[in-house]
Amino acid sequence: MLGAVAGDIIGSPYEWNNTNDRYFELCRGTRGWSRGHEVTYHPRFTDDTVMTLAVARWLMSDKDRNASRLIEIMQSMGREYIDRGFAPMFRRWIESDNPRPYNSYGNGATMRVSPVAMTAQSLPEAIALARMTAQVSHSHPEGIKGAEAMAQAIWMAGHGRSKDDIRFTMTHDFGYDLDMPEEEMKALLAGCVKEPVIVNGEDIGQFYFRETGRIDSSCQNTVPAAIRAFLAGDGFEDCVRRAVAYGGDSDTIASMAGALAAPFYGGVPEKITGMCNVYLDSQLRSLMESFENNFMLRKATGTIKVEHKNDDSFKIIKAADRKIYVAPSYRKELIEALKVRFGDDIRIIKPSEMPDVIMELSKQEKDGTYLEDSRPDVRTIYFQDGEFRTSATMSGPNLPSQRSREESRREFLEIVDYARQVKRQLQQACGYHGEGSIHFANAYFPEIFSERVEIWKGDIFAGSVGIDPSSGLLRINQGGDFGPMEWFGERTDSVFNSVSLDSIKESIGRYCLDEGIGICDANRTSNVETANRDVANSKDSKLIDAIDNIPNRQQSIKR
Repeated sequence: MLGAVAGDIIGSPYEWNNTNDRYFELCRGTRGWSRGHEVTYHPRFTDDTVMTLAVARWLMSDKDRNASRLIEIMQSMGREYIDRGFAPMFRRWIESDNPRPYNSYGNGATMRVSPVAMTAQSLPEAIALARMTAQVSHSHPEGIKGAEAMAQAIWMAGHGRSKDDIRFTMTHDFGYDLDMPEEEMKALLAGCVKEPVIVNGEDIGQFYFRETGRIDSSCQNTVPAAIRAFLAGDGFEDCVRRAVAYGGDSDTIASMAGALAAPFYGGVPEKITGMCNVYLDSQLRSLMESFENNFMLRKATGTIKVEHKNDDSFKIIKAADRKIYVAPSYRKELIEALKVRFGDDIRIIKPSEMPDVIMELSKQEKDGTYLEDSRPDVRTIYFQDGEFRTSATMSGPNLPSQRSREESRREFLEIVDYARQVKRQLQQACGYHGEGSIHFANAYFPEIFSERVEIWKGDIFAGSVGIDPSSGLLRINQGGDFGPMEWFGERTDSVFNSVSLDSIKESIGRYCLDEGIGICDANRTSNVETANRDVANSKDSKLIDAIDNIPNRQQSIKR
């Protein structure tokens, strides 16, 4: 956060008096023109610093992360420092009795995210908090995207990611152009509009920049400029100098570049810290010091060291067509390794796209009972030292013993073997002997994966038992991810009532075999007959083809 404040103060004299020389004297006034008069622009903290510290105050004071409390703090501090250069729309938001987001794609939400990025326990938390802090005022998709991108970049910079990794993420996942010619970037930041050259009514393929008289403060142009300054810089000071020299909204671009450079280079140089502290009043200085020295330290303290954190992991989906979908952890070497491993069968997606991909891969015509390939198998994979790993390693006083983990693994393999027997019994009872699973719309069935066994009723997840990747112990998810199920208005108890091995096996047998084979529907027709009838009436060509290839299928199954 100190990096953001320092960048803001250093860049402030040049916001309305741009310089192309990055070797300017730090924290000194500069001469310029305003409305036809020569004036001196002095260094000062601006709205960037005020709102950054407002977010810091919110993080320290509101453990529930309430949006209304954030708005209250932002308005209070904004009114106290209303003369610090707030944009007209945001100023009206600050002074409003009923503040509402106003669909802005300006960088006002992006400039204030460094506190959440530096204190979040994980990358998803950093992105979620950034989105939350943006949405209270800047509800435009580009405004929210800018805040998320900056939070992610700062988080990566503070967690050992390389500049190549950060560049890859910003271009791949956020679509920012970081290779635009520098002169073109500077023209856009200065507020120029790129327009084609028209000769005799014909576009000749050239363009020029038309001045508008207003600097650009959009996320679309200022966020990639700040990232470029950071990527090109050699040390904190050089990053900030480059950001200022790009021109345009120089204080905000420098503030964002400073927020990136500080965690990457291990902090802000002492000489710059001393210069900037002069321009903060006692209240803001105390708030910043409290956050930097106490809150961040407290958040970083833990009793158990996790060697492979979730932040170092990525999700992988194995689709039925052998396509591999990967939500990466934004590391360039990881992506390259995945492409070597899977070749053309891989598709890199954003983490936010994961639910949609799973939903799409799960879609099928479902008519009562049906035969299908296994549902998309979503796994968490770790990549360390050039190798792919599938489990976390923990150390500390709460680490389960090796014996207990080995016992959990043995019990789990026994559960898997028993679940396979149950699955075969269900398939045999219905006359199916091919690959895939029989799904009863009104009964339970097991699905077996490498690290867990899931119990489903139709398309509703009932519960699972498997190996916890973080501890290596057997873990039961009672009632599934969505709590106790509701099926046709009736609540169903958890399939697992105990953590004992015998109880788990008994539950699988009782629910899957008794409900799958023994019971009848409302018309007193057995599930076996219902399954056969549903298959006979199915119009799913893939299912019919699969049944055609099943040897010795029951004669009662007809097309």
